[in-house]
Amino acid sequence: GEGRGVPHALAMPPAGSAPAPSASGDAAEAARVAAAKAGEDALERAAFLKIVRAMRGYAVDAADEVRRWEHNFSRLPPAHQSLLQHHTKKHMQAYACIRANETFFTELLTSFSGDDVPPHLRVPEAARDPEAHAPVSPGDAEKVRYVLKNLARDWSLEAAEERSQSHGPILKELEERLYVPKDPESEGRYPPRVMVPGAGLGRLVLECARRGFDAEGNEHSYYMLLTSSFILNHCERNEQFTIHPFVHSNNNHTSDTHQMRAVAIPDVTARHCMHEATHRGGAMSMCAGDFVEVYGAPEHLNQWDAVATCFFIDTAHNVVEYLSIIARCLKPGGVWVNFGPLLFHWSDARSYLKEDELSVEMSLEDVEAVAQSVGLRIVKREMRDSLYTADKKSMCQTVYRCALLVAVREEK
Repeated sequence: GEGRGVPHALAMPPAGSAPAPSASGDAAEAARVAAAKAGEDALERAAFLKIVRAMRGYAVDAADEVRRWEHNFSRLPPAHQSLLQHHTKKHMQAYACIRANETFFTELLTSFSGDDVPPHLRVPEAARDPEAHAPVSPGDAEKVRYVLKNLARDWSLEAAEERSQSHGPILKELEERLYVPKDPESEGRYPPRVMVPGAGLGRLVLECARRGFDAEGNEHSYYMLLTSSFILNHCERNEQFTIHPFVHSNNNHTSDTHQMRAVAIPDVTARHCMHEATHRGGAMSMCAGDFVEVYGAPEHLNQWDAVATCFFIDTAHNVVEYLSIIARCLKPGGVWVNFGPLLFHWSDARSYLKEDELSVEMSLEDVEAVAQSVGLRIVKREMRDSLYTADKKSMCQTVYRCALLVAVREEK
């Protein structure tokens, strides 16, 4: 991904301390490096195409679920079918909702098919992709549905209250603790630099920029990167698209209407927000790549005024590594603002992956102790309730008891 660190220049040995490399040796090394780079590029391209195929296969997968509903309905005795005869109409509505979702994904993928798109991110025509119609794994199909829920969370008016529960406290702390110059040129001060790891679909990054910060989001998932790029760069008006994020499951709905309801996105365009941001001196960028690889690089040492983590630190294989990198990236006096639970993402990896994935789980007390040990002095700790990608009309709500932590990077 982009944003990888540049390796240190090698120190030259004293003259005569080693034989000069032969021209053939240089050529062999160059060939080895080129082959390794080609291999990495091929793997990255394969990962990208896997996501493209999952999005293209969305409608087929989702329609299969509706056909299951129809099949089970047909097995009912006629008298029972007559009591639920409105289900036939519901099934037709579900197909229509799926087509609307498919329209969104089609437009998203089309935006990456032009000649102006870098080759490694260019979406091939389905007719030229020999695996375009290959079956999509259940895990990848679920990730595409999760994109729809994340779109509703980050970019709908319906989820504004949910965003206020998590984004709200973070933005409040940043505004209270960082000084935004009213006139950067005359004051000779730059807007504070704010890093947002695990940026997802980019809304928190945009809101930081909107408040006058120079904000950079970091994201590793191509599902999120492709979708956020489309929303941020290609949406021209409010509520341009209609999606149906809750159509896929029949569980815990008070009515069919609630299950099938449309959610309009985006509630505001990035173009409008960036007009506000520019007026205040703010800026926004996104950096693709693994957080540890990107921000563990030496050029990020003492470069950031703040790091804002929202539902992020529990995505770590090793939280100590995350916190160490955050501390290194912050300038002395810089601020880390964290909001989220400790639902460690890799703790059950052995149940669905063959690889032995590292996962070190710890309590909030441990997190605070580690933060202190790497130079992040905790100055605020509160517990707040928050939803995440919730269907607010559902009969089942998962409420996270989240930690709002604020820490200041101490002088070393």
